[in-house]
Amino acid sequence: MINARILEIAKSQVKTTNDTKEFIMPSSWNEYITTVMAESGYVTRGAIYGTDGRKWASSKGFSISTDEIRHLMHGFIDPTKMWTDGIRVGGKPFTCTRSESGLIVGRESSDGFGCVVYKCNKCLLIAVHEEGAHPGGCYNLITKLGEYLKEQGV
Repeated sequence: MINARILEIAKSQVKTTNDTKEFIMPSSWNEYITTVMAESGYVTRGAIYGTDGRKWASSKGFSISTDEIRHLMHGFIDPTKMWTDGIRVGGKPFTCTRSESGLIVGRESSDGFGCVVYKCNKCLLIAVHEEGAHPGGCYNLITKLGEYLKEQGV
């Protein structure tokens, strides 16, 4: 479940004026990666990319290629290729285990690691859980954070 600290950080990134919510690109999307994702204990590596493929923030050394972003974005439209060819995140292959409107989940069969990708209005939340991180916790954290950002118009 998403905790109060996570919501506090998420809310600090959306400015409200005259009863309207206005998205203002914060100077610190990295705070989402370090404080919200990594410190949760559920996400080993994470990234936020714009739907245009630009990197907003990522864990140190974690990079998603332009082709990987393009493949993920196409997967939200037509997941057929992901079901047959799998998903690649940060250069690592995953088997697609779930794909629905705005959500893609993958699992690496030999070690049980996995990934969760959530499509907001303007960005993708990408998280990888590895040894020591709970898959269900990663899924819940990313979907709750994604829902919140989506509600805010991000």
